[in-house]
Amino acid sequence: MKNIVIILSVFVTLVSCNQNNKNEVEQAKQMAIDSMKNQSALIEAKQKAIDSMKVVAAKQATIDSLNAANAVASAKSTSSTNKVAASEGSSTKSSSTTPVAKKKKMSGAVKGALIGGGVGAVSGAIISRNNKPLKGALIGGAIGAGLGAGTGAIIDAKNKKKE
Repeated sequence: MKNIVIILSVFVTLVSCNQNNKNEVEQAKQMAIDSMKNQSALIEAKQKAIDSMKVVAAKQATIDSLNAANAVASAKSTSSTNKVAASEGSSTKSSSTTPVAKKKKMSGAVKGALIGGGVGAVSGAIISRNNKPLKGALIGGAIGAGLGAGTGAIIDAKNKKKE
């Protein structure tokens, strides 16, 4: 009888130890799966950040090219103003200073359109990232530019009334 009890207790101990190992293996598998899911979410977040940085860089390049074009245009108008003033000054021989051309400021409507277009493009790309992000960016940019231009025009009108 003793032998049967000993054999039975050893059998129960071995079976219970195997069950614990199976549970530990399942837990380890589940932890590996969870870490892989977290890794993919992290990669997606990094890609979103990279995409938004690319959009901002593209907007900045556009703004820089517009500023360069404005600078060239203002330089041409300044040089032509200086030539006219110099020719008038030599004929009359008076010491007059040439007027400095004021740099034109961007209107509120243009600023609003640029900012709204950028924000709309980024939002549209993020919202439709699974389907067609380029289409979403274009639609969002157009809507944002329109709303931004309208808002900027309203702000310009209010500022003119104050002045």
